[in-house]
Amino acid sequence: MSATVTDSQRERLGRRFWNRTTVPAVAVKRRVQVSLLMLLTLLIAVLATGVLATYNLYRSAEDRYIGVVLPLRGLTRDVLFQMEKEQTGVRGYIITTDRDSLAPYKAGRKAVLADLTRIAALTQGRSPLAEHIREVRERAVALHGFYDSLIVFVADGTISKDKAGQELATRQVLNGAALTARFYRAASLVQNDVNSFAQATRDNQRRTLRRTLAALSVAGFLALAVAAALLVKVPEQLRRLYASEEDARLRAEQGANAARALAHVSDAVLLVDDAGAVRFWNGAGEQLFGVPARLAVGRQVAAVLPDYDRLLEAAHRQDPFVPVLIEGSERWLAPALSTFDGGSVLAIRDATEGHVLERARADFVATASHELRTPLTTVYGGARTLIAHGDKLGRGQQESLLRMIEQESEHLVQIVDQLLVSAQLDRGALNLDESETNLEALCASVVESARMRAGRGITLTFDAPSPVSPLRCDESLLRQVLVNLVENALKYSLVGGHIDVRLREERGRVRIEVEDEGLGIPPAEQERIFEKFYRLDAAMSRGVGGSGLGLFISREIVTQMGGSLSVRSGEDAGSTFTVTLPRYA
Repeated sequence: MSATVTDSQRERLGRRFWNRTTVPAVAVKRRVQVSLLMLLTLLIAVLATGVLATYNLYRSAEDRYIGVVLPLRGLTRDVLFQMEKEQTGVRGYIITTDRDSLAPYKAGRKAVLADLTRIAALTQGRSPLAEHIREVRERAVALHGFYDSLIVFVADGTISKDKAGQELATRQVLNGAALTARFYRAASLVQNDVNSFAQATRDNQRRTLRRTLAALSVAGFLALAVAAALLVKVPEQLRRLYASEEDARLRAEQGANAARALAHVSDAVLLVDDAGAVRFWNGAGEQLFGVPARLAVGRQVAAVLPDYDRLLEAAHRQDPFVPVLIEGSERWLAPALSTFDGGSVLAIRDATEGHVLERARADFVATASHELRTPLTTVYGGARTLIAHGDKLGRGQQESLLRMIEQESEHLVQIVDQLLVSAQLDRGALNLDESETNLEALCASVVESARMRAGRGITLTFDAPSPVSPLRCDESLLRQVLVNLVENALKYSLVGGHIDVRLREERGRVRIEVEDEGLGIPPAEQERIFEKFYRLDAAMSRGVGGSGLGLFISREIVTQMGGSLSVRSGEDAGSTFTVTLPRYA
């Protein structure tokens, strides 16, 4: 029963589809038959009015020929005028060396080529005139080359601030007289040809009139015979043509719908034919590569997108990220290729953010694994030693191992805290718990705690010469910032030295400085040190480790408090980190 219902439904759907496609075609057939009957009637009327129509044909032909001759005359005169403009522009540039004076040359050059192209189109098939036009074009091209050489001489002299190029161009102007004379001779020949063509045109019109009168009668009777034949055969053929055209229209609509859909796709989509020419370039491609579709479609893809071959190879290898330089900045692209008979489609996604995230993830894994391994190894080794030999160790040795385990555990907690704070900053979930804070006491406690961890040869001082009134801020987070800065000063003071912490009250703000005499920071690295996971000594060539998060977290915290964190330093000249916090009324 189910199969029977399905078959009947298919039959009804088929009849509906057939009616939709055949009914319009039959209607077209009927309309064509009516039109052909009307055509027979009109042909009879044409025979009766043949003489008048022939006379009108003669007059319209004369107007049409004049419509060719007059533009030819105007265009040949305009070519001479535009060449004068070019010459004037080049001479003005030679005298002034001002590139704005080349505007008449550029406009004239463009107009000359356009005029010659239109003249060539109007004279197509007229051998003598076309040959002279080609000669004029060759002379014009030669003059353009000569003018370009003069411009290059002057431009080279302008760049090198040397007048030798300008003087050379001035001398070369006289040498161009021969080229100019040949051009004008060729243009004169064209004008003569145009005048001859005008006279020949009038003669042809008279002959055409006589021939048309003779042929009109024969043509009318033949037209009646043809119309009768068309009345029988054409309607059915038109019905078929209409049906096929309707199918083509539906396919074209489908293609247009696909093009409209691709225009709203976020990925850049390029359709390239087998000859390497761009046939489709969507809006996302315009935004990504900065090339409008009107400048891309029809051109070779290698000229529009120099890195096309690299992207194609990467798509074949299914590489997730391909570095490409676009308008001076590096972008990471993810290409995907689809081929078909006649060409290929390359979809390109801007994966720069994904690459940055991937690189950050890799940096995080590398940094975290390195920073966690050392304290974990120490804790593990100390615990194993206590378990295996605790009863054989003296009291002092046991306390030393336990103290080492405690210190490394604190180090692990510090690293984990940094990772948690970094994650909170990324999510924008770090909340400030502000209160009135005694900055002098806070800085003094941080310095005193650091003194206990300072190595041999390192001296820490704290200076607050004038009383500083309490500041409203998050005391815990500010302490974390100061601890990071002082710890970095200790860490990078490899050969000892002074570390000074200074607290200053300024108008409307408070400034805290941490100055050391350590390794220093090269100027090129002074902004990068505030990036997440960036370490100045990433290879640990000087034995200085770190998570690469401390300065990143510190600047973000200070920024959320409305302040700023900056650095002044020079390589091997120490560093000064400055925290500036505003006072709010």
